Amino acid sequence: MNNIRRIKGFTVGEFVLSLVLLSLLIALLIPLFFRARDKATLKSTMADMKNWRKAIVSYIADHSVAPTNPQGIMDYKKPILKELSPYFNSFSVFDWWGYPFRIWIGKGFTQYEITTIDDKDFVVASFGKYGIQDGWKYDPKNPESGFFELKKKEDFNKDIILWNNKFIRCPKSK
Repeated sequence: MNNIRRIKGFTVGEFVLSLVLLSLLIALLIPLFFRARDKATLKSTMADMKNWRKAIVSYIADHSVAPTNPQGIMDYKKPILKELSPYFNSFSVFDWWGYPFRIWIGKGFTQYEITTIDDKDFVVASFGKYGIQDGWKYDPKNPESGFFELKKKEDFNKDIILWNNKFIRCPKSK
């Protein structure tokens, strides 16, 4: 009778300990996953904004005038899309968070307190993760005031702004 083999397995204590460790590991990894996803979304949105810039600049170079001024929110019915379609391989009027890009072209617009002096000036903007304009104002005396660090999740809510050929509001580059 002493030759009975016992099958070893987890004890209740070992099972509870492994569940606790697994829970801690998951709790640590989930925020990292969401942050990485938000960074990728932001980078993709900025890449799309650069594509808009290239298309607008190419159109101006070919036609000596800016494309039709959409004055803000984009949708698929805007005349600018037909004008710029030869300059895109593919395009989206939405940022990677699913909100429409904003595009202003020409002088006299008042967004972000930017002073435009030419009919060919343009601004392409994304209002960030929640699609709500954050109220930031451009300061020509301190042009780098629009750059920010991605330290907390609220930083993904900030506007991303491309004025003519450069970003004036976006995460700092390393």
